[in-house]
Amino acid sequence: MEKYSKWRDAGTGIQPFLQPVPARAEQEGLSGLLNRAKSYILGPIVATVRLAVLGVTAALDAAFSALTPLLIVPSVRRAYQRSTRSLLARLALLAMGFYTFDTKTTSLQKGRRTAAGAAKKARGVCSGDLIIANHVSYVDVLYLVARYNPVFVEIDNATMHARTLSLWSALRAPSQPTPALLPASEARPLKSITQEARLKSLGPVVVFPENATSNGRALLQLLPVFEEVENQDEKSEMHLVAFRYPFRFFSPAYSVGSQMRHLFGLCCQVYNSAAVKVLEPAEAPRVATSAMFCEAGEEPVDLDEAVKEKLMQLSRLRQTKLTAMDKRDFLAFYYKRTKSGYRDQI
Repeated sequence: MEKYSKWRDAGTGIQPFLQPVPARAEQEGLSGLLNRAKSYILGPIVATVRLAVLGVTAALDAAFSALTPLLIVPSVRRAYQRSTRSLLARLALLAMGFYTFDTKTTSLQKGRRTAAGAAKKARGVCSGDLIIANHVSYVDVLYLVARYNPVFVEIDNATMHARTLSLWSALRAPSQPTPALLPASEARPLKSITQEARLKSLGPVVVFPENATSNGRALLQLLPVFEEVENQDEKSEMHLVAFRYPFRFFSPAYSVGSQMRHLFGLCCQVYNSAAVKVLEPAEAPRVATSAMFCEAGEEPVDLDEAVKEKLMQLSRLRQTKLTAMDKRDFLAFYYKRTKSGYRDQI
């Protein structure tokens, strides 16, 4: 669309902010007729039932969260929260039509896995580790909660410090413009967050280095999160995850528009598909190899560059030069043209 050409990446020709639409062939003939019948007859009925289930799920989460402070023993309290959140997130995904997730551990290298790689894989994802992923939809958040029950953070675009987000804030974040700056009282080094998560067994820490959702057709420019030494925690292992949402009629990717309208459309589908790739742990960048921690005589690794290269290969997406701040400008322009505001998009 010409009116949004300002936000088309010059290098790739990709517009990463507009909602994906089905192929023209799917909108014509018998396929298009069936889609319209589903969208206007069967879909709303199915969506109404599913939204009711999601409402019950949200109420249960609120009730379980209210009971959490009553559990005095820290280990019991954390186990209770992990199990209830994971169960409810899985129920929410099921209600939204995600019956299965095609999750694969992927190696970017040819040949046999090394013994060190096998040992690292056996270690699994621990509290205080970093999960670094591309961000396409609020569905990403539910998947990560169902599998890891992590701590979510938001990155300051200037200082690269971070603040933690509640589950509900992380789910709503895609519908809001990315803050240009975080309040100084809330932002702190990422290392302090990973250390706290490790000490209190809060789970791994999720970082979306794009700092905003794209439409899944390309990566936004990644923030140089590890450029700041105080964001590097040597004890944190990195785990790279790539999300992709194949679709025929309606895309689960969410980058612009009303979040509730998108959720309704998502629930109208008979089923939804998601493909998740997890990088082989032995191939993920390691904080210990950065200039700050590498041993004498070793070649230091630029962590931000390593993360970018691995995430591009894992997701098989090209990176644009557009940033979260470009998306902020795009949203302001988009909602001005559609005569709506950010407050309407929740």
